[in-house]
Amino acid sequence: MKPIQHNSPKQLIAMEPEGDKRQKPRLDGQLGLTFSGIDATDMFLDTGIVTDLCQDGIGARTERSLKPGMELALFIEHSDSEDHFCIPEARVVWVSGNSFGISIQTMKTEDRERLHRLFLSAGRRPQQYHN
Repeated sequence: MKPIQHNSPKQLIAMEPEGDKRQKPRLDGQLGLTFSGIDATDMFLDTGIVTDLCQDGIGARTERSLKPGMELALFIEHSDSEDHFCIPEARVVWVSGNSFGISIQTMKTEDRERLHRLFLSAGRRPQQYHN
């Protein structure tokens, strides 16, 4: 079981055993997101916004209540196309209010590079996070 960090009554964050990964540079952005998963026994499809991207994860926001450990399939919208960038295997690693972090489970190097280019082409710039 992962330790839980409690910052306030409204904020619970599941921490990965190896520590906070937000020390890595991220690309700041805002791209549309559609995702699917299973909540208890029901399959769902919902929407949100991708807010940032790093080498092995994505930050996002949604109105849906998510929990760390949930497995999701992600579909990130291209701003100039009706096609979506698909990430079939991802896991929620932390939740804070409506924001959440997603670990990309499996992705080919060329797909990671394509996703990175998608953010860059949308005019996003690298941001450095320090907690």
